[in-house]
Amino acid sequence: MTEFIKNQQPNFSKQIDKKATGQHINFLRKDAGFSVKKLANLLEFESDQAIYNWQQGRSLPSLEHLFILSNLFNKDIEDIVLLKNKQQI
Repeated sequence: MTEFIKNQQPNFSKQIDKKATGQHINFLRKDAGFSVKKLANLLEFESDQAIYNWQQGRSLPSLEHLFILSNLFNKDIEDIVLLKNKQQI
């Protein structure tokens, strides 16, 4: 166990909220002025289905895609991904 974990008492009670994150990506996409098709093209997707899956909370972007989204939306990754508290499940 690393010193950080020993000293910081990490909180593992948080998880990514896929539905809220998807809704947030949808908001950020619209706020940036991108259509779903335009965003899919920028991410070099062959179809726009992945974007719709993210927005509906069915899946999450990969780390690579989150990095690109953070640059396109001018946001930190932490400001794109929304967390939920395990106790609320």
